[in-house]
Amino acid sequence: MRIQLHPLLLACVSIFLLSGYAHGTAPQQTYKHSYVAFQTGEEKPRTVAARFSKPKQAVLPLPTIIIVHGSGGVDARGTTYSKAFNQSGMATLEIDMWAARGLEGGLSRPKHVRDTLPDIYAAIEYLKSRQDVDSEKLGLIGFSWGGVVAMLMSGAKESQAITALVANYPVCWAYNKVPGYPFKEVAGQKQLLIVSGEEDQYDGPQDCINLVEQLPPESRANTTLKVLPNATHAFDLIQQDSTFYDPYAFRGEGGHVPLKYNQEATKLSTMLSTSFFLEHFEHSL
Repeated sequence: MRIQLHPLLLACVSIFLLSGYAHGTAPQQTYKHSYVAFQTGEEKPRTVAARFSKPKQAVLPLPTIIIVHGSGGVDARGTTYSKAFNQSGMATLEIDMWAARGLEGGLSRPKHVRDTLPDIYAAIEYLKSRQDVDSEKLGLIGFSWGGVVAMLMSGAKESQAITALVANYPVCWAYNKVPGYPFKEVAGQKQLLIVSGEEDQYDGPQDCINLVEQLPPESRANTTLKVLPNATHAFDLIQQDSTFYDPYAFRGEGGHVPLKYNQEATKLSTMLSTSFFLEHFEHSL
């Protein structure tokens, strides 16, 4: 299990996170964004809407991170991480999987996470078509449902386009137990960062640790697990404390999961994911 991040990159990102930018007081117009759409390659194609953001002052082409939302749909988490990545010289593509399906979010979601993977492959092809994107340096970060997307993509041998993946609280107990959710390896040259909350009630205390430890040695070496203290599921979503019912919560027994925003955990998670991507792309030169 890997937990080594480049000290210089950590220091640079730490300075950024402690600056006014991390608290919403960034200089204006440091990045720009546009709204785009592209079609999936399914037999009945869907049109996926997305927001593409990039720093205004940057050397092109740019490393680019696909941002994949949770069950609630596009929310403030995407904005938080997109700003951090843009400020660090990376572009982002935040996709909306629910609008493409006429869904409202929450439990109004597809039956299986695999149903949304065509959106990811379509996003990859779209990014490859852009001259301002470095198609050799593509990453992905996902939250909850999107975290499961990251886990599944990390083991997908058929696609090596995305080589760095971050899975935020991806429901660790379910893999290799629930049909259609395998996690037996990190394929090829991919690297995976899993960020979980110590108080996440989807999982038991050791579930994420046990999941990583069962990987073969090479895959385990390409996987980093960080468990954040005092962090619930969706700790990085700015909202009032609440609960969310999910039949997959409490290790599949179902129940109301507490959701509580944790500013310090969010800062740390943002720093870790930014450093992870920067280090990975630096070494892939």
